[in-house]
Amino acid sequence: MTDTLLADVKTRWTQIRSGKWGDEPLIRVLGREPVLRWLLGFAILCLASFNFARDLNDPPHAFWDESYYVTALERYEGHIASYASHPPLGFMLMKVGRDLAGDAHKADSRFLAEVKKTDTRKIPDGYSFTGVRLMGGLFSVAGAVLFYLICLTLTREAFSAAIFSLLYVFENALIVHFRAGHLDPFQITFALAGILIWLRAFCDPQKDTWKHAALFGALIGLSFMVKVNTVVLLALPGFTALRDLMRSRWPMDRTIGHITAKAVAVAASFTVIMVSVFVLHTVANPVAPNFKTDAGRKDAPFITEPYKAWLEKRGPLTPQVLYDATNGYFRFMNNDFTGIVKTEKNGSNPALWPLMNKNITYRWDANKGRTSYVQMAGNLFNWTLGGLALLATLVLLAQRAFQKKPWLDTHEMDIAAAVLGMWIVFMGVHIWLGTQRVMYIYHYFAALLLSFMLLPLLYQVLKSRFAWIETHKDYVLGVVCVGAAAGFIWISPLTYHQPLSRSACEARNIPFKMVTCQPKPKPAHSVSS
Repeated sequence: MTDTLLADVKTRWTQIRSGKWGDEPLIRVLGREPVLRWLLGFAILCLASFNFARDLNDPPHAFWDESYYVTALERYEGHIASYASHPPLGFMLMKVGRDLAGDAHKADSRFLAEVKKTDTRKIPDGYSFTGVRLMGGLFSVAGAVLFYLICLTLTREAFSAAIFSLLYVFENALIVHFRAGHLDPFQITFALAGILIWLRAFCDPQKDTWKHAALFGALIGLSFMVKVNTVVLLALPGFTALRDLMRSRWPMDRTIGHITAKAVAVAASFTVIMVSVFVLHTVANPVAPNFKTDAGRKDAPFITEPYKAWLEKRGPLTPQVLYDATNGYFRFMNNDFTGIVKTEKNGSNPALWPLMNKNITYRWDANKGRTSYVQMAGNLFNWTLGGLALLATLVLLAQRAFQKKPWLDTHEMDIAAAVLGMWIVFMGVHIWLGTQRVMYIYHYFAALLLSFMLLPLLYQVLKSRFAWIETHKDYVLGVVCVGAAAGFIWISPLTYHQPLSRSACEARNIPFKMVTCQPKPKPAHSVSS
């Protein structure tokens, strides 16, 4: 048996070296669509790993919200009960990454648990950010694969799906934010998984079941348990329901029953995930905080007596304790939300997000005339395509509605209508949120990816109408590939904390300001006679 297996392996290796697989040329086998899907998916995985998951300890300093999250992580290291501005799942995943990296012992940072936010200069020398950022990097890679699967569902063709996936893989704004100790890579990856499940159900009636609806609800629930603003994605099944109602004939009892069953499944699975994560968070952190510390004083008003008694080993773990712990977490977040300022120098107007308004300098370090930046700046080519896709989709949907053009009455345009509708709902909610609290450009990420999803849909619609697109599709897709890669490379020094001279920095401010170049020149002093 072993000899036969070894002989078969040897034969196959000889065939591969000769460029054949069996009696067929190897290149023809690799070019088959099912094989190509796997090969290009693996290529996306490798490329995303290189872009998102390398040099995670550079810079070896906390920046932006890491100054909050490293303190939360220390409380998880000590299993100390605490509350935060966001639900607990993201912090729990960061803890997993730190355990995998095994670098928590490199510096004694336990004192960071005593505050909600630390001065980054107080983080001890030798502190490793690799573990803090590891799971974010890995989730970002998973997000790239999910976006590839979304594009594959939209185009049903591996090569074009891989090309459009590069909009995610080469998006500088995602990379710089996701490869840090931030919550967004977890949130967006769960959201993309939910969008994929919704999309497959939208495209295939056999998958439009309560089971798939339950899975969708669970995934959006996981996204919600990282950061709450993606709860708006629960509107996606509403667009499916609207399509079904518009196509149904009277009586619509079956359609309404089907929609109701799916709605119940979404709500139930969402609730189960939410409750489960809060219970896990409570049970995994049974140590009472030190109420004399800054962090303990801020948590104390939201910790009830039964919960406190359990933490101090004076009482049992009961359903009341679990309810109080969960309710206290929600009250803490709500109090934090109402206390957030509405304006801040790095805050931005959500209505201007598609124009990449208000890039953020997370950190800069100057040395010998050269400056290294961590800049939340996007790939200008990608954002331009995303904006044009939104406008083009709106125009085509208007033509479909008012001019009744037959070539626009397609399944792809149905999907485009739902995706654009979701983008509008997302932006409407966030424009309102912008009147309640300060908002930042990275809150646009979910909507940005929705705009990217419109591109493969437009490609499918337009190439069926205009023969020259199908004839020259390699050139069309080549422009997307080269443009996304070139835009990424141009901005990458700002993404990866690479040193730039001031002139090289200023070059990135063409055609519009991308970064405030440092150090600022000293003002000239005039000499009076």
